[in-house]
Amino acid sequence: MCHHALWSPPVDEDTHYQNGGAMPSKRRRVTQREIAELAGVSQTTVSVVLNDRDGSNVRVPEATRARVKQAIEQLTYVADPAARRLAGLDNQIIGIFTYEAALSPESMDFYGPLLNGIERAAERIGWDLLFFTSSPVENGTRSLFHRKTRLRLTDGCVLLGQQMVASELERLVAEQFPFVAIGRRDETAAAVPYVAIDYVTPTTALIDQAAAGGHRQALYVHRGRNTPAARDRRDAVEAASAEGRLAFLLVGEERIAELPRLARATEATLIIAEDAFLAEDVVHALLGAGIAVPDEMSVAALGEVCGHRIDGRAMAGFHVPRQQLAAEALDLLQLLITTDPQEWAGLETRRLLVAEVEPGDTIVTRTDVQS
Repeated sequence: MCHHALWSPPVDEDTHYQNGGAMPSKRRRVTQREIAELAGVSQTTVSVVLNDRDGSNVRVPEATRARVKQAIEQLTYVADPAARRLAGLDNQIIGIFTYEAALSPESMDFYGPLLNGIERAAERIGWDLLFFTSSPVENGTRSLFHRKTRLRLTDGCVLLGQQMVASELERLVAEQFPFVAIGRRDETAAAVPYVAIDYVTPTTALIDQAAAGGHRQALYVHRGRNTPAARDRRDAVEAASAEGRLAFLLVGEERIAELPRLARATEATLIIAEDAFLAEDVVHALLGAGIAVPDEMSVAALGEVCGHRIDGRAMAGFHVPRQQLAAEALDLLQLLITTDPQEWAGLETRRLLVAEVEPGDTIVTRTDVQS
């Protein structure tokens, strides 16, 4: 068998990959010979340590056992977690990586309950969390494979973010590193494990409720994002228009100031925003133009509306089961960590949860609109 030279100058794999180096299609297995050479012991000793994890059957000096495990740790920096677990090196640490800042006031509206759910789920299984913050936010996003990110200290990782880097997801899949993305990720050729929210079903239900309440013309205000969740919402809105259930004009968030004029021009009686924060901006624009909400113009959000109120009224929108989302993500991640990567293909690694519609008080029945 051919072996790599032990002391040849190391390649910074992260830099190599980011600079256009080919992504490995399959990780190279570390050999017992390499471990033995680095630890300064025989291959037989390495085999004994690997196959006698607790040291109860064969006597190997603790110092020797420690050297072998340290060598495995060094050589498995880019090796598979299964080898680390076999050697008793699993840390029972789960990494949390967010592609954008998660603790800002606006982000906490979503990430706060989600992180709380992850914390509770990790506590139940007795694992620790490592929140990655050393990779800087550049141009609105972080790189998971930044040289400062201590990814390999963990046994697996949960990824969060509106926009994720497809090449990094593909690399994790290729390296068979256990991870779970929060949010649907179908934009890569690789089979990315995820736990996500089905936004099509509640969006369709909320639109149908509005149509049943007499609304015929509406505006949909969106942020222009090309994420799976944003596309799901937009697709449901466009389907309602195409099927004649409720006619929509799509409006980018940069045109919020034009909403009063657009509403009058289209005779819209309802404005739906992509999320609750955007809905609040919509309300501000309407009130500034002297339009009463919801008596003259109904408003709703296609996102979590807990804590969002308009003049004391509960905003119509969704309740997203974020703690259940977190629990499912940790459950799936633990399943991947404890299953041989060769058997991952037989697992159900994509789970969808459905958000519930919150009718609220900001969509009023219209009796002045002709059918």
